[in-house]
Amino acid sequence: MYRAAALILALVAVVIFAVRLAEEPVGALQRPEVRPAPGAFELVPGAEGEDAAGKIPDEVEVKIGNFEAPESVPNYKILEESPDERDGARAARLLIDTRSREEESFVLIARDLKSRYSDYDAVSVEFTDTEDVLFYNDDPVTRDLLAYYGGALIFNTYDGADYLGYIYGPPNLDGYYVKAAD
Repeated sequence: MYRAAALILALVAVVIFAVRLAEEPVGALQRPEVRPAPGAFELVPGAEGEDAAGKIPDEVEVKIGNFEAPESVPNYKILEESPDERDGARAARLLIDTRSREEESFVLIARDLKSRYSDYDAVSVEFTDTEDVLFYNDDPVTRDLLAYYGGALIFNTYDGADYLGYIYGPPNLDGYYVKAAD
């Protein structure tokens, strides 16, 4: 019985304290500064190519990397070209025949392809060599006979990087990623 009376007394004290606090206005220590969220790919105010609102016009497409072809490129031939389009990104898959095996040579070829396919958002490349194949006629049987020597991912725009699976942005600002097979 004493416990119940003590609990009721404590509850009444809490209610009286809460009512007193509710009567007094509670003020903020400092009003926070609220700014609008920046738009995607918004330019710094005063930068070239922006409109009066400070944003990039819809017609301007943000390109990634340098599109200048290298001076010398190892010999190569495009065996297969498969255009593709997904989520507004224009892309192509290429099978490249080359005698080169080194990553440095693949980089030069990728830079040349980046220049040639600059109007695409993304290009994926497989490097092979048909020297040891009697003939290649673009069918699944002869395709299985080809050895894989490396690959390249070329991303010319942010949509292209997203198309290639880089959903958080491109892995670098060169516009390509090249890897020779081990």
